Formats: sequence, structure tokens, C-alpha cells
Amino acid sequence: MDFAELCFQRIPSKLQFAYNAMIRGYSTHGFPEKALFLYSQMLYSDSTLPDKFTFPFILKACAALSAPSEARGAHGRIIKTGLASDVHISTALVDVYMKLGEVGIARQVFDKIPLKNTVCWNALIAGYAYNELDVEAVDAFKWMLELGFDPNSSTMASVLPAVGRLGYLEEGKLMHKLIIEKGIEIKEPVINSLIAMYGKCGETEIARQLFDEMLEKTAVSWTVMISTYVQNGKFAEALELFICVQAYGVKPTAVTVASILPACADMMHIKLGMKVHGYSIKNGFDLDIIMSTALVDMYAKCGCIAEARRVFDEMPERNIVSWNAMINAFGLHGQVMDALEWFAMMKINGMKPNGSTFVSLISACSHAGMVAEGLECFKSMTRDYDLVPERKHYACVVDLLGRAGRLKEAYELIKAMPLEPDDSTWGALLGACRIHNDVKLGKMAALKALELKPREPGYYVLLTNIYAGSGRWADAQKLREVMKEKKILKETGCSSIEDGGIVHSFVVGDSKHPEWKKIYKKMEEMEEKFKEEGYVPDTSLVLHEEIEKSERLAMHSERIALAFGLLKIPDGIPIKITKNLRVCGDCHSAFKLASRIYKREIVLRDLRRFHRFESGNCSCKDYW
Repeated sequence: MDFAELCFQRIPSKLQFAYNAMIRGYSTHGFPEKALFLYSQMLYSDSTLPDKFTFPFILKACAALSAPSEARGAHGRIIKTGLASDVHISTALVDVYMKLGEVGIARQVFDKIPLKNTVCWNALIAGYAYNELDVEAVDAFKWMLELGFDPNSSTMASVLPAVGRLGYLEEGKLMHKLIIEKGIEIKEPVINSLIAMYGKCGETEIARQLFDEMLEKTAVSWTVMISTYVQNGKFAEALELFICVQAYGVKPTAVTVASILPACADMMHIKLGMKVHGYSIKNGFDLDIIMSTALVDMYAKCGCIAEARRVFDEMPERNIVSWNAMINAFGLHGQVMDALEWFAMMKINGMKPNGSTFVSLISACSHAGMVAEGLECFKSMTRDYDLVPERKHYACVVDLLGRAGRLKEAYELIKAMPLEPDDSTWGALLGACRIHNDVKLGKMAALKALELKPREPGYYVLLTNIYAGSGRWADAQKLREVMKEKKILKETGCSSIEDGGIVHSFVVGDSKHPEWKKIYKKMEEMEEKFKEEGYVPDTSLVLHEEIEKSERLAMHSERIALAFGLLKIPDGIPIKITKNLRVCGDCHSAFKLASRIYKREIVLRDLRRFHRFESGNCSCKDYW
């Protein structure tokens, strides 16, 4: 552009063509300010005026700069010069207004186009999708087909993300079929959009098949597939794919890096997480608010709260999401006083809390048994910040009261809610009834929760445990039979531990690991040492005979992971395990014993929080 500028400046009498060429160059190559400045010079020139070749690139510059007044000024001049009926200019107007969020004006412009073509339809559909008006985007696509316009690859790349966000799997499959039938050129953006759509609809296998069939995969393609796995909770697959990226000679981008951090967090793969962090710094990626907040979350969920705080402290700027991530981190680790202190610091720094802030605060208070503090946080939402509590906040307070044994108050709160309680609210009460073995209230809460979410296995399991804990074995067995009849499968417990850069995962009674014989020998040793210390298995929640009950408890996935950790993780290094479900009371007791017997620090992250075991004690103080 420098040479073009020099040539332009040397033209003594600049014609319209010269102005248009420079404006087009500036707009296309990322200099929108210069494009608008030259346009203003053109308007004040005696010899030249903008024409139909000028305005599309001026409008593109307005969109790039988010300049609504300049866009409206250009629109006015378009009308005055009689160019409003030009399909190319009108399409550019639809595009700029959509990108400025002026959806209504964009639609008015579109409706006035006399001779529409596929390109202007694409602008409308893409605009709706850009503004996340997904239903409107899909409806516009259907309308386009009804009027006989043929979609192209740009159309499909625009409408498929909207279909994915809506979860319209059948519509997505029909669109995929249409692409094939119409012979639409399957460019990379179309395949990426198909992968993302299937991923958002939960069809990860179809998404992976499309990905594997791609002849050339760019960093964008890898990122889309990794994100698809992360969105569907398939973190092991996401990590495996990320490790393959560089092996295929593709350089991960900042977006790729940000997409993999949640997987590192979920799997507690701290070594890979640290490598990703180092890679970001080495490659000069901008550690902006989004990336830094993802790093805070990753370190916290990997049990490295000090490192999470260091990343937070080094952030040049922070937003409410960043502060919430740190408050949530303290809550996960049971450091409720730190969470409350951070909340106070956030306010001193001029940051107004939002709904997510209070979910983290009340949850932190709940896990620490600090009922008064949690209730005060809940009350302050409306009193101090004009925030209207949502269902998730009521669920947190129900959990807060219920854990503390104040079941009647928790139930009264649900009845007094201004909102219709959802299944999570009843589920919180059900979980509290499980802790305190309240059969009557627990059964009622379970029925309410299952009315709203009839195939949720967790609610069946909680009620089964309430029955078992109260000695009502027949009722517990009957409920299991109901689950079997309805083909409702409870989620399999899975525990993971990282060693040497590899994440090892175990399920109940697992014997698939290459070293399973050594692991089981270590487990036998553990059980013998536990018995020597007077350990008696808590079999109150397990059906079957007493001996079999004890054996079943000893085969829980976290016990297998612990045995592996004792074999593989050197002394002096904490054994870090993550489990996808809540740790049972018996395994919690076993972990406390193991920390004292083997003189090891053991960190277990279950579904709800961190448990840090040292010298026979747990950081949760047996309140979880």
C-alpha cells in the first residue's frame, strides 16, 4: 500500500477511478480509517464524486470501525445519488447494518431490493447468525429456498452455526444432504461449519468422521474439532487431538490454545496445561482477558491455586469474568474466607458483581457450613446490587441450608420462590435429604425433580441411597429395577490421574490398564494397612451381602487411581486425582487413612470441590 499511496499522491488530477482504487485497497487490506479519510476528501473534491464502485468499500470500512454515523451518512448519499436499488450496494448496506446491530434497518433495506440474488440472501442470513438471531437465520434460509434461490458454500457456512446453536439436528442433516444433492462446493468453511453443527447437536462421531475425511486440515479445522470434544465433555479425546496437531505440522493458534485449556482443567492435566501456557508465551500470543481467565480456571481446577493467583495478579486488565474465576477457584478449594476477601477487593476495584459472582460465593459458603454468611450474600443481591435472584441462586441457598441440616427452611424457601422451581432446585433439596437421611422429604423432592427431568439417573441414585441409608433395602432394590426397566443408566464413576504427561483413567473394577496386576496388589496392601488401623468399611449404601459390599467399595475408581499414584508418583509430590462424581463417604475415610499411613499429600477433585488430604485430615473438615 505504501507504493500505491506514493503513486496516488503524484497524480496531478485525480479521477474517480484512482480514488476508488485507493479506497478499495485501504478497505481490503485493513486500513478502514484511511479509506474513510480519502472518502471525505473525495466528497470535497470539485472534480470527483463517489459512485457505485465506491460505496461497497466505504460501507465495509464503516463495519470494520463500528462507525454507525458514517454508515448512515453513506446511506443517505446512496439514496441521493439514486443508487439504492443497486443490488451490490444494497447488499453492502444489509451487511454493515447487521454488523452494527441495526437488524431492523438491515431488514428494511433487504426488503426494498427489487432484484434479489443469492449474495444478498447470504448477507441477510449471515447477519441474523452474527446477531445470534438463529431462528430468523434458519427461517430466512427456508424462505430463500422456497423462492427458488440456490444456496452456495457461503450460504451454508452462515446458516449451519445457527442450526447448531439451536440444536436442530434433523434440519442440520437435511442441510448436509442438500449440500451433497446440489453439488455445493465443499470448501473448508463449510466442512468446519458442519463439524461445529454436529458437535453442538451432540453428534461427535459424525463430526469426527467429517474431520477425518478432510484432505487438508488447517489450524481452524483442528480448533473446531477440539472445541467440539470439549463442548461435549470428551476431554480425553480433545487432549489427544491437541497433542496430534503439531505432529501433523500444523501450528496451533491462540484460539486453539484457548479451546484446549478447559480439557486440561477437567482432566487435571497440569503438565500439558503448563506446556500450553508456555507455548502461548513463546509464540507471542496475546494473553488477553479471555486467555488469562482460561488459564486462571485451568490452574485452579488442576489444584494449583497459587499459580492461578499469580496469573490473575499479572493480568494487565480484568473484567467481571476474571474476578469470578478467582472467587470460584477459592470456593472450589474450600478457602471461603479468601473468596469473601476477593469479593471485597473486587468491589474496591470498582467492579460490580453479577449473578455468577453470587453463585460462587454462596456455593463457597455452603461447602464451609457458613450459613449466615451465605444468606447475607443472597440478601445483598437485591438489597445492594439490584440483582434479581435466578433459579440457580435459589438452588445454591437450598443447598446451603440443606447441608447444614435446616431441611425445613430449605423446603419453605422453595415454596416461597417467586419463580417456578426447576429440577436443580429440587435436586439440591434431594441431595441434602441424602446427607441427613430424611426419607419422607427426600422422596417428595425426588418425585418433583423427576417430574421435570424424568430420565436423570442422578435423582434415582440419590433416592436409592436414601432408602439404603435408612435400611429400606426393598425400596432401594425396587427403584433400581425401575431404572433397569426404563433403561436409565447411572453415570459410571471414572477417576483420572496424570503421570509422565499421560492421563490414566480408571472405572469401577477396572482391569484394562497394562499394569493392573501391580495396581491390584497395591490395593490389597492398602486394605490390609487400613484394617490394621481399625478401618471398618461403611457398607450402608451398598446392596448385596456384607463381604461383597466391602469388596465393591474397595474397587471404586478413586481407590484404583490412588493405588496407581502410590506406585508411580515419587514421594514428596502430591498425588492428584480427579473424579467425575461425588466421592463416597467410605472412600473419603480411606483417603484420610492413606494420607497418614503413607505420609503423602493426596488431592482429590470430585464433582463439587477439592479435598486435600494430609496427615489423616481433609481440608473439607468432613463437611461436603
